Amino acid sequence: MKITAVVNQKGGVGKTATAINVGGALAVSGRRVLLVDLDPQGHLTAGLKLPTAEHPRTLAAALTGEWSGDPAGLIVVYDRGASGRLAAVPNSLEMFTVARELDRLRAREGRLRRVLSQLDGTFDHVLIDCPPALDILTDNALTAADGVLIPVQAEDSSLRALQLLLGQVNALEAELRHTPLVLHGLVVSMLEKGKGGRPRSNLARSVIESFERLPLPILATVPRGVPVTEAWRYGRPVVEYAPDSEHAAAYRVLAKVLDGAA
Repeated sequence: MKITAVVNQKGGVGKTATAINVGGALAVSGRRVLLVDLDPQGHLTAGLKLPTAEHPRTLAAALTGEWSGDPAGLIVVYDRGASGRLAAVPNSLEMFTVARELDRLRAREGRLRRVLSQLDGTFDHVLIDCPPALDILTDNALTAADGVLIPVQAEDSSLRALQLLLGQVNALEAELRHTPLVLHGLVVSMLEKGKGGRPRSNLARSVIESFERLPLPILATVPRGVPVTEAWRYGRPVVEYAPDSEHAAAYRVLAKVLDGAA
């Protein structure tokens, strides 16, 4: 079971869309996929039109130890056409306060890892949609994961956010992990494209050139466009809603990267 954190502490960069659509692409290829909504704002749960979890059977309660049942009881199966198995651990209102509770507990960074370890063998891939913060929930995701996907936008603010995130990853590896995280690479989201598929603005071109100088590959660029927003409205991965779109093709590339990772 491969676990990937979809992470960037900057909000609005496409984390949830990346998690849903890469997960959908993996499921369409026949993989068993679990999406974990770790963001208290619950965008992944809303994006798939899933019901929120109710106390006491919630991810928040499992993380704090208040609920100690089989983690399979946290899972909701998504059944709108994915040829593989696509399922999710949905959000709950308790996620808004769980970070404060975790900060008071021992071994707090490893709690998500312990929950997910009980599902090993049930899924081929787990994708964690992380909150837009470098907090204890993100630390849990980075401790549980084998690797990370980093959605970014072609904006200067994404460069600064990326520096902070990589610093957090380095600190966490030094203190809490026995093996390094696999930094799969960057996903440039919501890119405004012009003629020939090039970035429309000089700013975007300049920022992407800066990304290309980093020791991280740009795995895919996802253009801004109707297919993603319409798929979101109907609660479907874009690979199902608009399988022939450029957007779906980008997510299939990302799925192949994760599926081929050691």
